[in-house]
Amino acid sequence: MPKQKPQQPEVTKKWGQLRHVETARKAELYSRAYKLALQQISPMHRREQPDISLRIHASIRRQLKAKETDASVIASEAVKDALGV
Repeated sequence: MPKQKPQQPEVTKKWGQLRHVETARKAELYSRAYKLALQQISPMHRREQPDISLRIHASIRRQLKAKETDASVIASEAVKDALGV
């Protein structure tokens, strides 16, 4: 007889589903904020500062950890951080 896997309690199943939803939400928010931030930076600045994309990435991640939820606010703060304004 094959062993049966123990059943997970309903609370654990729901928490796991919520975690997937939260991860997807953060990924979508990150993507929108990153695109908005790059659109706000001129190609000249990108050539002058090749590490600007890494600075934007770090700033967006910090803001997501701080529970910011508006992509445009995240993008503008990331641009300010990246350009040192």
